[in-house]
Amino acid sequence: MARIAIVKLFNGLNLAPAQLAGQLLAAGHEVKVLYFKETVALPTDESTGYLELDYPGIGFVANGKQFSVDLYKPVGDVEQQLLVDELKAFNPDCIGFTVFSGLIGVCGEVNDRLREHFDCPFIWGGPGPTLEPEKCIGFADVLCINEGEAVIVELANLIDAGDDYSDILGTWCKRGDEIIKNENRPLMELNDIACPDWGRDRYVYINEDKIERDYYPEGSKSYSIMTQRGCPFSCHFCIESKYQDMFGRKNSLRRKSVDSIIDELLWAKSHLRIKKVMFYDDVFTVHPRWLEEFLPRYTEEIGLPFWCYSYPTTHDRSLLDKLKEAGCVAITMGVQSGSERVLKEHFNRPTKTDRVIAAAEEIVGAGITGFYDLITRVDFETVDDLEETFEFLLRFPIDMNTFMLPNMTSYPTYKYSEDVIAAESAGLLRRPSEEDYDFYHHLYLLSRSTLPVAKIREIKNDPKYRENPALMAAFFDHTPVLNFTDPVPQRVRQTA
Repeated sequence: MARIAIVKLFNGLNLAPAQLAGQLLAAGHEVKVLYFKETVALPTDESTGYLELDYPGIGFVANGKQFSVDLYKPVGDVEQQLLVDELKAFNPDCIGFTVFSGLIGVCGEVNDRLREHFDCPFIWGGPGPTLEPEKCIGFADVLCINEGEAVIVELANLIDAGDDYSDILGTWCKRGDEIIKNENRPLMELNDIACPDWGRDRYVYINEDKIERDYYPEGSKSYSIMTQRGCPFSCHFCIESKYQDMFGRKNSLRRKSVDSIIDELLWAKSHLRIKKVMFYDDVFTVHPRWLEEFLPRYTEEIGLPFWCYSYPTTHDRSLLDKLKEAGCVAITMGVQSGSERVLKEHFNRPTKTDRVIAAAEEIVGAGITGFYDLITRVDFETVDDLEETFEFLLRFPIDMNTFMLPNMTSYPTYKYSEDVIAAESAGLLRRPSEEDYDFYHHLYLLSRSTLPVAKIREIKNDPKYRENPALMAAFFDHTPVLNFTDPVPQRVRQTA
């Protein structure tokens, strides 16, 4: 039996540690999961004293302020020592980090400080090592490239046996000064993957000078789950598109059996006293036949309100009515831009905006609370694209909610990012000015008010609002919604 510690920087959504813990336990190993530190979102002008991730997130929130998200305080000596003490008490044979691209810098800092106390292999897994292995291998002994369940078990078995682990498929490994780049590992069947483990006796949360044991990151209110891996689409700004490029589209979209999902939810309902379920599938509303089998069983055996993601072309009113009947109280739908040019040419998302509007109307008509994602500060946007997005939002149902308009984050190696580099070097980008964005961001939020469209246009054309867009905030009559499953009152646009 090997003892594997998994360090997850920053609490919040991350299903990987629980999934890996379940897989290790099923293979007879012992696990400790340690959540370390927290991130906060603050108005950008109030973020003094905080650090940003490698790829910082900034957005324009529904109250008209610019926020910086994923801020964190520098790693302190007290919390670092608490982490060391907790790991020493567990006595790990291997320490793993689950790493996103934006976390490579801070994970490297914590990793190197732990090496002063532990003489055991360090393994990194997650999107960071998969997309930027050259950047990560300087910190870790082993990198897991792509999915990690089979890798972590094979590594634990070899460590337990005292055998060499440098040739594990799906890894990069250091052997002295040599870096061994092993071949990719075939994907596992999802039904062969163990149920995630959320046993609270294996979880610890450390932040500043406090330590919390028996920790469950979602509290006792909700349960996060994914019924599938992958996405049927290939948006150029999304990691799923990059995975398809790296590992092929064949079997890139896989879904677990209905039985396995129901069994997992029954366990969570019994042991975690959850009150709602959050389905984090990239697009939950694909595979109608799977849903036809799943939804009646969910209604009968689980019976909890839930939230999920959809895509404009993967639902219709009939399916939404079935989701509503099964307990769906909220859906988030990706919009990303109101410019069909940007959607088609730069996002690889050639959906007509008329269909996006119809899809939103179907969500509202089904009595489901609707949310939408829209990305701003897109490198390829022009002022004409901002204008087109504004006009789109005037037609978009005001009962569709958002709490922030996030800036585009250009992650390394994504197709979108490569296109930006090429266009910039060729001098082809015509980005709007900061003044343009400030004006249109306020107009985007004004479009969510109940003011008549004619009044909104009047405000847009008044020079004083162009000169000082913040004056528009006086007309904002919508309340930002921070939790998808919170009740949201219906709103009606004024006609005069």
